[in-house]
Amino acid sequence: MGQTLRLMFSGILIGVLLMVCLIQVWPRDVFIEQQPQPESRESDSFVRCSAEERANYLEELCGEPDYPDEVTLPPTNHFYADEKHRIMICALPKTGCTSWKSFLMKLATGLDEDLGPSHIEENLIKHGITTVKRGIFPDKYRSYYKFIEVRHPFTRLISAYKDKVVDTTNCQGPVDGVFPTWVQFAEYVANGNSSCVNRHWMPYNELCPICKMKFDAVTKLETISTDVDQFLRRHNFTNKYQFGQKNVQPGVPGKTNEDYINELPEKVFSKLRKLMHTDMKLFGYDIDDERRMSCGYGKKGCC
Repeated sequence: MGQTLRLMFSGILIGVLLMVCLIQVWPRDVFIEQQPQPESRESDSFVRCSAEERANYLEELCGEPDYPDEVTLPPTNHFYADEKHRIMICALPKTGCTSWKSFLMKLATGLDEDLGPSHIEENLIKHGITTVKRGIFPDKYRSYYKFIEVRHPFTRLISAYKDKVVDTTNCQGPVDGVFPTWVQFAEYVANGNSSCVNRHWMPYNELCPICKMKFDAVTKLETISTDVDQFLRRHNFTNKYQFGQKNVQPGVPGKTNEDYINELPEKVFSKLRKLMHTDMKLFGYDIDDERRMSCGYGKKGCC
């Protein structure tokens, strides 16, 4: 009986060892495919294309710009140029442009340190950044590497509310001295309330001549880390420069962007979606009837 038990134990041990060996040598990707796979998440789809590829899709959607003799910049426009490296950004508010301007100052000076506020023109000029405002777009900048930073229009609107409306006078609606709730603010914007017209949440295509000139890159706040890495490699910068995200608003603890969107009455949501339709189409964003945000340039399969 003892010998029989020893043989059985030995057989079980050999079987276990063989199984372990099989797992070790079996192709890992085949083994993983047999396991339950997690559902794809929105964040997974944000890294499928480069900033330059997005610019190519933007050009396809706009139609190739013929660069007329003069491009007139809107009053709300601000272009910023690193003259040393011939790099220019069309700064769209509430997309991360404050961080980009600070970063461009670092690149222009070669100093990876805090160089002061990027919203003060004198400080920008001091650190090698030229401000190009309203009027005729200067010819010399046509050959510069031009890019824009965007984010999903709905999350941008939420950020604008938290940063530029709560406890401010930027949008008070019909009652002076009382700042609106999120739903009231969204309704004012959707209905075009005159007291709530502000560049921090105006449509992108009203702030920058997006389809009148060629852009070389479109970066996104959702993929900022990857986009900055690609940007540094594209221009042969070392990775010593730290890109710090500034003016991040925490909002109400425990309240997500989805919570804000789900609070909107159907009529207000529909109006906002229509208002933001062009921006979402140009930059590969969407939001469906169920209020699920997504990205993708049509059939391109690229975000």
